Amino acid sequence: MVKLLNITRTYRNKWCFINTLFLITKALKNVYLLLMRLSVIIPSYNQFKFIEATMKNIVEIKELCREQNVELEIIVFDNCSIKEVQAVFEKHKNSIDILKVEVDNGQYDAINKGLAYVTGEYWTWLNTDDLIDKQGFLKIINYLKSNTVDYIYGDIETIDEHGNSIAKGTSGTITLESLTTKDASISQPGSFFRTEFTKKIGHLSNYRFAFDYEYILRIFKNNGTVVKLDVIVAQFRYYQESKSGSQDARFLMEQLEIAKLYGSSSLSKLGLMLRLRIIKRKLVN
Repeated sequence: MVKLLNITRTYRNKWCFINTLFLITKALKNVYLLLMRLSVIIPSYNQFKFIEATMKNIVEIKELCREQNVELEIIVFDNCSIKEVQAVFEKHKNSIDILKVEVDNGQYDAINKGLAYVTGEYWTWLNTDDLIDKQGFLKIINYLKSNTVDYIYGDIETIDEHGNSIAKGTSGTITLESLTTKDASISQPGSFFRTEFTKKIGHLSNYRFAFDYEYILRIFKNNGTVVKLDVIVAQFRYYQESKSGSQDARFLMEQLEIAKLYGSSSLSKLGLMLRLRIIKRKLVN
C-alpha cells in the first residue's frame, strides 16, 4: 500500500512538472509572439565594394532591435555572386536568418523571392550599398509600436562611395497625384511596408530601375495609409557605378511609363520634365 502511494505521488509530481513546463513554454511563446518583428530583405549581386559596410550596419541594427525588444529578421537573396561576396555572408552567417544563393532575374525578383520568407509585421529591402540610420530607425519602430500604417518613410542622407555626406534631402509629403504629375522622387531606403497590406497588393513589378516607384504608387492606388517622419532614416550611396549615378536614360523612361500607367498626362509638369531629361541623357551618353 505504501509503495503504491509513493508511486502515485511520483506520478503526480511528474505530471505537475510536465504541466508547469507546458505552461511556461506557452507563456514564453506568447511573449515571443507579442514582440514586434521586422524583416529586411537584402538583394545581392556582386557588390563587393560596399557589402561589408552594409552587412555590418544591418547586424548593428539587429542588435539595436534586441535592446528595444524587437525582432529583426535578415533575409539575403544572392544571385550567385563572386566568392569575395560569399565570404562576407559567411562572416555574418550567425546574424543572417535566411541566406539563399540562386539565380534570379534582377533586383525586383530577388526581393520578391525574399518576400516568401518574410515573417515580420513590417518589411523592407536594403540595397548592398546603402545603410539604415540608427536614430531614424529607432524613431520608426517607436512610432510603429503604437500606430498601424501601411507604408512609413522618412528623409534620406546621400553619401558618396567613401561614406562622406553629400546632401540631406526629403521627398516631402507624397501623394498619388504629386508623384504622377509633379515629382517622381521617393524615399524608399529605410522605409517599411506593412506585410498584411502588401500581401493584398502583390509583389514588385518587373522593372529594372523604377520598381520601387511603381510599388509606392500602387500603395496609394489601393488606399494605403502612408506616414512620413521628419527624420533621416537611411544613407543612400550615390556613385558613378550605381543605378542612380549611372545617368542611364532607362531609369527616366521607366518612370515616365509608370506615371502614365497611373494616370499622368503627357502635358503634366512631371511628363514634360522627364521627357526633357531623357533627351538630355541620351545626348550625353
